[in-house]
Amino acid sequence: MPRRISAIIYKEYLHIFRDKIALIMLIFFPMFVLFLFGYAINLDITHIPLAVYDQDRSEDARTLTDKFIQSGYFDLAQRLYSETQINPCVDRREVKVVLNIPQDFSKDIHNGKETPVQLIIDGSDNNTATIIMGYANSLITTFSREMLGELLLSRGMTFPAQLPTVDLRPNIWYNPELKSSIFLIPGLIGMILMSITVIRISITIVREKERGTMEGLLVAPLKPIELMIGKIIPYIVIAYVSLALIMLLSRFLFQIPLRGNIFTLFGLSGIFIAASLGIGLYISNVAETAQTAWLMGFLSSILPTIILSGFIFPIESMPYPIQLITYLFPIRYFLVILRGIILKGVGITILYPEALILLIFALAMITISALRFKKKVG
Repeated sequence: MPRRISAIIYKEYLHIFRDKIALIMLIFFPMFVLFLFGYAINLDITHIPLAVYDQDRSEDARTLTDKFIQSGYFDLAQRLYSETQINPCVDRREVKVVLNIPQDFSKDIHNGKETPVQLIIDGSDNNTATIIMGYANSLITTFSREMLGELLLSRGMTFPAQLPTVDLRPNIWYNPELKSSIFLIPGLIGMILMSITVIRISITIVREKERGTMEGLLVAPLKPIELMIGKIIPYIVIAYVSLALIMLLSRFLFQIPLRGNIFTLFGLSGIFIAASLGIGLYISNVAETAQTAWLMGFLSSILPTIILSGFIFPIESMPYPIQLITYLFPIRYFLVILRGIILKGVGITILYPEALILLIFALAMITISALRFKKKVG
């Protein structure tokens, strides 16, 4: 009996070592997951891009601006000189928050008046928006306390007749109620489309290879490109049907707005679907077993969607090397497109950089997969 068991063990080891890709994935997977979860997930949001529109241009206004920058939570990305500059820089995701300091800011403080300061926040990410408001309230409270102390000292007063205060007035754009569903639904759309395209098509093709049915198709009077087109078209149709159903359910069940053009959304989604199918086809060319295909599909689609796309965890808060890795995954760009069209109502004039990158990625992956498939057939 021990000899029979040892023979089975030996056979299983041969099977494992014969599939080099599966062996590498088994070794690589735990290290990759540990690396991502250890470094990419950071619940302490920092390096929030900030724009400052300082209409007062006084020493007190500069002090307030420095409070935000020196806190370590905000990075000064732009200084604005006109109110018309606010909307474009938020729409293009150049900043997540705008500090709007009004005229007579310093004068009102020294006269003991309540002084309003507007904070415009991109609410498409409700978690980040909530944290930004907490940071800003803390900084404004500290600033008001320090200004009060300076006035007391300058006037030799023990208790002022009027207490100068800075009144923070947050103005949250795109998601004023900070509903988590409005923030999460676009990311879920991307994750669902990725799972349909990348994982399903790779597993389906690899299973056909395992069962031997692929050889039957290869001897048929079909060109490799015709075989590939015939394989991917059903998944394109399924992906579009799923997208339409998600949008309908999101609208009627969760009251998710669609502020942009539906045709722009479906058109740019087609580019993303093509890019995802390219990844799935490449995996099907590399993987020898369905288990390997599933693992590779999971690592290249679901895991990046959750961790490396900005779906839940802000990319700006990740270490710089991790931020560079996020550029390798098409879901990063598609999530910007989804939130831009659904929540912000922007169009191709704003989203063309992401659309162009997705198009290049799709053409590259499909071409590489087709050439590799043709080589294997040959």
